Amino acid sequence: MARMRSRLVMIAGLMTGLLAGCQSIPSAPSILIHDRGETARRAADDAVMVYVPDGAFMMGGGSPMTRYARQLCREAAGDLAIAVCGAAAFADESPAHPVELSSYWIDRTEVTNGQYRRCVDGGACTPPTDTGSFTRVQYYGDAGFDAYPVVQVNWGQAEAYCRWAGARLPTEAEWEFAARGPENRLFPWGDKFDSGRLNYCDVSCPGMSDPSYDDGFPDTAPIGSFPMGASWVGALDMAGNVREWVADWYGPYTSEASIDPEGPASGESRIPRGGSWYDTPDDVRSLNRGANVPDYTHPKVGFRCAVDSLAP
Repeated sequence: MARMRSRLVMIAGLMTGLLAGCQSIPSAPSILIHDRGETARRAADDAVMVYVPDGAFMMGGGSPMTRYARQLCREAAGDLAIAVCGAAAFADESPAHPVELSSYWIDRTEVTNGQYRRCVDGGACTPPTDTGSFTRVQYYGDAGFDAYPVVQVNWGQAEAYCRWAGARLPTEAEWEFAARGPENRLFPWGDKFDSGRLNYCDVSCPGMSDPSYDDGFPDTAPIGSFPMGASWVGALDMAGNVREWVADWYGPYTSEASIDPEGPASGESRIPRGGSWYDTPDDVRSLNRGANVPDYTHPKVGFRCAVDSLAP
């Protein structure tokens, strides 16, 4: 019995020593777990960002999606359909290919005139090439349009702004995933066009347009004016309002799977995504791709930013 009591005392002593030793081991840093669509503000420009969790999707599309795109195009183009709605117009969206992405944050809305002016005033950005918009003589610099998306900025100006804000332009894959999600939607809200969810080329728009609907805006709209058009992570205006520069050079797709792709290493054109107030339903689909020289500016082109992570 005495021998057993001695062993118990020895074991108790060992346990006490182990516990004391554990107390001296520094605790591991806590890991922040974010929820899909969680929001946070970026310090430099007070932009609201939404969290996009890591995941996989099929980037681009195939024959069924092309058929629907051509249908939408024909409905908008009328007599011009034969010239502008052929399969070749949508060929760069194929082939569909699997993409895996690490988590990131993306701006909930497009960068505004007011935000961009802060960068110009700070000396890190140059003013838009034109201070008007399509229907307005004065747009940028008019406080009444501070909450509207900045336009008339080229790719380099967009990239410089995001860098000033402690961010970057999203890659083409990141932009598309934030818009389409793992369900590979054709539009941020689903697979069918819905005129009430975006600012697009309607009855008040020149050229090819939808004469059956009036979204209330003959030009750009204030950011976030169409909450029913939100994507699966809560990003707004990813269809319509303004096209948005992304980081990548333009190049053809391949069928190969990729992880965190960044596009070609070089090229002649950069890519705007998302369609605009000046575009028809086929052009505001979330897999539609543009291609413009980096110096291109237009009253229908703006941008939003992304970051890998945000400081707590």
